[in-house]
Amino acid sequence: MASWQSKAFNQLLFRVMRNRLERCDNVFDMRKVIDGMDRLGSFINHPSDMFTIPFKAGSLKCEWIEMPDCRRDGVILFFHGGGFCFKSPLVHNAVLARLSEQTGLRGMMVDYPLAPEHPFPCAQEACLAGYRWLLAHGVPAASIIMAGDSAGGNLVLSCLMKLKQDRQPLPAAAVLFSPSVDLAMTGESSFAKRNVDPFFALPTLLLMRNSYLNTHCPCDPLVSPLYGDLSGLPPMMIHVGSEEVLLDDSVRLAEKVKAAGGEVNLSIWEGMPHVFPIFHQLPEAQQAIQQCGQFVVDKIERLAEPLPQAEANVG
Repeated sequence: MASWQSKAFNQLLFRVMRNRLERCDNVFDMRKVIDGMDRLGSFINHPSDMFTIPFKAGSLKCEWIEMPDCRRDGVILFFHGGGFCFKSPLVHNAVLARLSEQTGLRGMMVDYPLAPEHPFPCAQEACLAGYRWLLAHGVPAASIIMAGDSAGGNLVLSCLMKLKQDRQPLPAAAVLFSPSVDLAMTGESSFAKRNVDPFFALPTLLLMRNSYLNTHCPCDPLVSPLYGDLSGLPPMMIHVGSEEVLLDDSVRLAEKVKAAGGEVNLSIWEGMPHVFPIFHQLPEAQQAIQQCGQFVVDKIERLAEPLPQAEANVG
């Protein structure tokens, strides 16, 4: 059962986000509404000892998001959500700082170009460039965790599929919050949850999707990873709320990854809204971030352990 804080927050989201977004008929008006997310106060508060370091990975704008005493042997590479059209720096920097706090790893936030000014594949190419920059600067793939929320989750999956297609090394694991992985929006929840989702109405999602696709086919696996070959991907953890229009994206993704022989940990949180882990004041968000932290630490430490002698000598 959802906490009383979450029930109250859902009502707040419905009023200050969903209702306002639903009245917008273009992305530029939506951006003004989304800017209000950075003013949600304590719901997105970041750790007081977080620090942010802007830098460029080649020509790509990025930020290091760090906590004191971060390890230098691993990175959480984060792709923010926002329907491919928006960014909320305080919101996403805060959640990446929480993941850094839980794992002891540095966070790298990629400031990818936004639609409609920069439609597909601009965002994906930028995210891939950020990953390849880490590899080129001495960070092993096995020490990188890819993470993202909503559209950022889409970019994580599409980048993994492109890396696999190009036979490039894959990161150690992936962490996904409410990933949008079917831009054709064929999931039953797209309709079953259309009146109860506290964050997004279906027309809002379609407007953002169309701005990103710019007439590109929504069933292309590189924009809708659900339609691709999901075998051979790194272990992933998915957190999603039960009240989301995008609920079935996560459910079907987990089913397909398992069917392809992959490792996936899916948690569906009763009564929770879209990308709820970014709202740290909610008890459920704190629990989800703790679970993600343990998942990440397990994957990094498992890779750091030496192989048993018999296996190490194979080949």
